[in-house]
Amino acid sequence: MVAEDLLKKLYKKKSLRNIKGGFEFQLTNPLSDATIIKPAKIRLGDEKYKDFTIEVAERTVSNKEISESDPLHFSVKSIATLRFSRDEPLPPEKYSLRINILTEQYGELRFKIKDRIRE
Repeated sequence: MVAEDLLKKLYKKKSLRNIKGGFEFQLTNPLSDATIIKPAKIRLGDEKYKDFTIEVAERTVSNKEISESDPLHFSVKSIATLRFSRDEPLPPEKYSLRINILTEQYGELRFKIKDRIRE
């Protein structure tokens, strides 16, 4: 299992922000190529999210469609933008963000981070 301190480097600091119709944040990959083989699980504050899109290398996929037969490649030095639909903007406060991703190469990657909404 990869150490959580190392995994926190995946989160692009200050990337949590409201967008039209929802919010987004970014993950960067400074570590090593990875293949995501199951839908990611995201928790922002007390809310759990499974239905969102991920854009990596000009490919946008629904998180729910990621599987071993249709994985998402997350190459080193690439950026993934995760976009979530929401009727109301997130209030400008500090949030606890939990990210859980299953990869072919490293197994389950879980980490927590805190960030504020940026406008």
